[in-house]
Amino acid sequence: MNTARRRGEIIGWVVSAVALVAGFVLILVGIATPPSASFGWFAYAPLSSFAYVAGAPGLAVPPVTAVGFTLFVIGLAGVAFLTGFRVGARRRA
Repeated sequence: MNTARRRGEIIGWVVSAVALVAGFVLILVGIATPPSASFGWFAYAPLSSFAYVAGAPGLAVPPVTAVGFTLFVIGLAGVAFLTGFRVGARRRA
């Protein structure tokens, strides 16, 4: 394997690992600090029997958590691709 190809593979592994770790950290940060409501209306009666509660579980994903999940999935895809590439290169040789 030539040095440029090997260097590219190492850079791919590093980028994938950084994406995995950064995504995991952002997921933990997003879960640990739930978003707080910046404003709210309290002077009017609700128009229906359903009461909206800001920050209730399952209603929305905070942007930090969404970015974390995206980075985590990108990192996993990179690791899977590089692992398959490495196994395929070993079988060819």
